[in-house]
Amino acid sequence: MIRARCAAPQTCAETKTTALWAGSSATHFATGLSRPFLGALWGRLLAVVAFSSMLIVAGCSSPPPNPSATTTTATASDSPAAEEIPTAELSAALDALVEAGAPAAVVQVRNGEDEWSGAAGEMTAEGGGAAVADSTFRIASITKSMVATVILQIVDEGALTLDDDVEETLPGILPPSITIRQLLNHTSGLPDYVDAFVPSTVQGIADGASNTYTDDQLIAAALEQPTPHEPGAAFTYSNTNYVVLGKIIEKLDGKSIADSLLERIFNPLSMSSTTYPVGAVMPPGSLSGYLSDEEGLIDVTKYEPSIWSSGGAIISTVGDVNRFFRALFDGTLLPAELVNEMQETSDSGYGLGVLSGGDACDPAAETLVFGQRGNGFGYSSLSLSSADGQRQVTLAWNATAADPAKDPLTEISSAAIVAGLAATCPA
Repeated sequence: MIRARCAAPQTCAETKTTALWAGSSATHFATGLSRPFLGALWGRLLAVVAFSSMLIVAGCSSPPPNPSATTTTATASDSPAAEEIPTAELSAALDALVEAGAPAAVVQVRNGEDEWSGAAGEMTAEGGGAAVADSTFRIASITKSMVATVILQIVDEGALTLDDDVEETLPGILPPSITIRQLLNHTSGLPDYVDAFVPSTVQGIADGASNTYTDDQLIAAALEQPTPHEPGAAFTYSNTNYVVLGKIIEKLDGKSIADSLLERIFNPLSMSSTTYPVGAVMPPGSLSGYLSDEEGLIDVTKYEPSIWSSGGAIISTVGDVNRFFRALFDGTLLPAELVNEMQETSDSGYGLGVLSGGDACDPAAETLVFGQRGNGFGYSSLSLSSADGQRQVTLAWNATAADPAKDPLTEISSAAIVAGLAATCPA
């Protein structure tokens, strides 16, 4: 593992919020974000999210920028409308992520058939050339939305119902009376295996890069922990839910989860940069990923993905993630009634594999956007779309803290995702 010097931290004179990502955790941020983001794959961070209708970051000052690290590059479609997508604030937010310590940040905004992609920083902390927007990265818990989609396709095919007991498909694997729906919306009461395997320090996490696990080992470790509540009684975010869902897909499809995702989602949508990896090495053209602490950055680009399994193993790009969510929400992948089921969220802000939140374009109307957050080792990402998938933003950056609830990049990434949504607002 390679240590690299962190970029100088950004200092902010004023941070203002009128609404925020929210959950049931009592953790509060000094930045003004009162509750933590969804910890996609992080057991220590309770994952209940409702997106802010507006977040304003003002009066920020940074040390003099490193020009090679903060130059934003962009591509846009050829249509006149694409050229009119307002991206100045989003470009500034990407640069701010790099100035605050991320070696790179990438984004794609889509508004109907028009799109704009941007990148800031460099491919690695040591250089490696300018980052490009179609770089691959680990999408972490955005994987869950794709796995949930396959489950709902199987439901549509009649091989499963949302209220089936898991026992009917995988006898003896779990305690009784846990349903498919409860796995999807994190109300099963299953403990999170992450608590058993993931250390609390960046060095401890980095030291586990070559550790491999089977799904059965992950589930067994979860079941050795105390049960937080009875099935259906409450929301408790647990990666174990999606490991079990992956096994259900494998049982009913008769093939690996990797092959099911390839045949059902990746190939039909021409998501050519998206893979379900079986080894630790990232594909060529990937951003390097880093864990961050007060001593600097640790390179964790090469990391065994079995710790995340079907809860977070997928590698993709911002463009492919947008392509997926559009096809999901516009009815290409699922019939409307099942999309509506996915988007039916509880007070937790979580539906069936997706998160909901307020739309920055019309906060007074309480219009919702939907998507997912991914917090992995060395990579973080956010993706949000309008309910019909026509307005979209997906953002990724490549430095993470050991505990996402204490990650200094949280506030700046919030500003970036809001700026991306705002860029799609009607004039």
